[in-house]
Amino acid sequence: MYARLVLLALVGVFAAACEPTCKQTCRTLIECAEVDTPRQGLADCQASCEIQQRIYEDWEDTQKREAMAELKRCVQDEECEAIAEGACYDEELFVW
Repeated sequence: MYARLVLLALVGVFAAACEPTCKQTCRTLIECAEVDTPRQGLADCQASCEIQQRIYEDWEDTQKREAMAELKRCVQDEECEAIAEGACYDEELFVW
């Protein structure tokens, strides 16, 4: 039983490590000059992103939480031009 709990904890840590942070995501968005972000400052963008992320965690809404993780991965993986063209945009999530 203990080994199973440890394994589940490690899987959770590994999965979280693969997801970019809100700070990394916001930095990428801001560095992409063509991207029109509603929050120009890194601190404001990061705070909004983290609040939204926490809401999904508090609601235990795993679908929205995973969609947000995918959005952050997309921002890290795409070129600025593709982001500006809407490659990662999700109307339901991209409110920050």
